[in-house]
Amino acid sequence: MGIITRLGLALCAALLLAVTAAATPARAAWLKAETPNFIIYSEGGERPLREYATKLEVYDRFLRMRFGVPLDRPVGRKLPIYLVRRQRDLEQVRPGLGNTVAGFYYPGEEDIFAVAVTGDGDFTLLHEYAHHFFFQHFSTYYPGWLVEGLAEYVMTARIWPDRIQVGAHNENRASWLMNSSWLPLEELLTNRFGEIEHEPHRLTYYPVAWLLTHWFMSSPERVVQLEAYLGLIRQGVDPVTAMQQATGLSLAQLRNVLRDHMYGRIELNTYDIDLDIQVEISRLPPSADDLLLLGQRLKMPMSEEDRAMALEESRRMAARHPDDPLALLVLGHAELHMGDRAAGEAAFTRLLEQQPENIEALQFMAMARIEDAADLPDERTDLMNRARGYLVTAYGADPGNYLTLLLIARSRDGAPGYPNDNDLATWEMAFIAAPQLSGIRLGAGHAFLAAGDKATAIALLEPLANAPHGGEGAESAQKLIDQANGVVREDSAEAEPEAETAAAD
Repeated sequence: MGIITRLGLALCAALLLAVTAAATPARAAWLKAETPNFIIYSEGGERPLREYATKLEVYDRFLRMRFGVPLDRPVGRKLPIYLVRRQRDLEQVRPGLGNTVAGFYYPGEEDIFAVAVTGDGDFTLLHEYAHHFFFQHFSTYYPGWLVEGLAEYVMTARIWPDRIQVGAHNENRASWLMNSSWLPLEELLTNRFGEIEHEPHRLTYYPVAWLLTHWFMSSPERVVQLEAYLGLIRQGVDPVTAMQQATGLSLAQLRNVLRDHMYGRIELNTYDIDLDIQVEISRLPPSADDLLLLGQRLKMPMSEEDRAMALEESRRMAARHPDDPLALLVLGHAELHMGDRAAGEAAFTRLLEQQPENIEALQFMAMARIEDAADLPDERTDLMNRARGYLVTAYGADPGNYLTLLLIARSRDGAPGYPNDNDLATWEMAFIAAPQLSGIRLGAGHAFLAAGDKATAIALLEPLANAPHGGEGAESAQKLIDQANGVVREDSAEAEPEAETAAAD
């Protein structure tokens, strides 16, 4: 055989391989890792995903050890985290985010999840998981500055498979402390972040909160002082007075002490972590490349323009994967809330034929019937019974799903005898599953107040009322607390939750 012939056969073989590869669907890039506390989706390889999952579990174990949470206490719900390669990938989930943002955390009714750029978004993820963790395991009131200060304190952790080191500074925050006028300590102690209006002061809220927290956490004696301060404010003592009594320092003296602490030697604390971590990794279907992040975008508030674009994209991407479960779910969601409702229900019906216990499809079908019941009062009883039928199936598939429990509880609101013991138990289970969700705290607070259990209602509402970012959810919680205490306030409406974001350093 001559050289030309051999080259010709080789070229034909190469062309055949190229044609075959083009005809074969691309293998999905998305992997899913599941651990005791997290479900992590990533476009990277299996090894870095396993390492990242291990890192997060070490971080969770440290938080449990440091703040007294039982090591074997299970979580009500694993936190989904989406790791993306580039900042612009974040905009697939949240359009218009801006090119300085490295990640965000969103506690919404349809999902509670985080998205972060691998590497750049590490601080964001650790900061937001700290908030998620504290809401999950503590219902005690903490002042806004300490909520943010603790998250800032632990987010700079350096993590290895067998140990963790905390106490390091964040260069961006340190720069603000050294080069800017500080937020006055009186403002820090008496206001949530959302209440700080003066822009230079807003910019140093996080740095000063971190510095004060770091100073307290740097010695056992000052940890005792911090606990004394918390005890005083929980007794109703003015925050400034409580700080002065607990530390024995005036605010002017405390400011000088903090400046000395900032320029002194920063102490780092290392904790050994003995943890046998099981990480289960699976590969998602090819449809995930087109639809996974888009499905998360549909769960967030959008402008009318973005809604129209998301609907068009959902239709186009779903058409690439006919009868694929993820495609049917995303298409059904988009059509139900933004497009042709009948087409949305048809997609969910087809999905339920394939997967009769698909929880999200069951929840969406229940929500559709609940919406119908609000518009058709004469048919309310039948429609609500149909909604509960979907929810009973969803509950059987996963008794701990927070959205199923929330919808069951809401479907009972206004019924004769509401709230009875079963209603209160449902609200309690929803709260245990997702205490991060303002709608659950507000709904449960309403129910327990209606049942005459003022103490439980206030305990549920106080952390929300004092959330650092405030917002109308916090105002609604404060209104209920005032109502329980007999204080008259003007009405305030509940708003959609806002995603917490952080810029890349």
